[in-house]
Amino acid sequence: MTDSSSKNINVGGDVTGSTLNIGEISGIVTNTIGQLPASPQSDKPGIKELLTELQTAIASETNLSDDDKAEALEQVKTLAEVGTNPQESTMKKAGKKAMTMLKGILAGLPSAATLLEACSKLLPAIASLLLLP
Repeated sequence: MTDSSSKNINVGGDVTGSTLNIGEISGIVTNTIGQLPASPQSDKPGIKELLTELQTAIASETNLSDDDKAEALEQVKTLAEVGTNPQESTMKKAGKKAMTMLKGILAGLPSAATLLEACSKLLPAIASLLLLP
């Protein structure tokens, strides 16, 4: 008989919710967004401003569970990473996947959720700036 207590198991992929709390994830997202340039036009928000607004809307949505908030914030982080190099094909793919994931999370919200209203304006603008379909 072998001693199973000495074996290590490595888990790959995103392990959100169980290892990081919402505050930690939000801090990571804030740092990632902070690396993006501010909008060159003071009267028109750029990708940095739009993602910051989306992050705030997600964090304040009372109809989202902590797990869904964590997942949504991870997708905002991915979009911020895409913003550093939106022309790269792997970035485009990651951005498209992040948008799909966000839309899936939104689908479970009641129609009166404030996040739905915010995303109806923010997601198309973000997709446009990141050159996503």
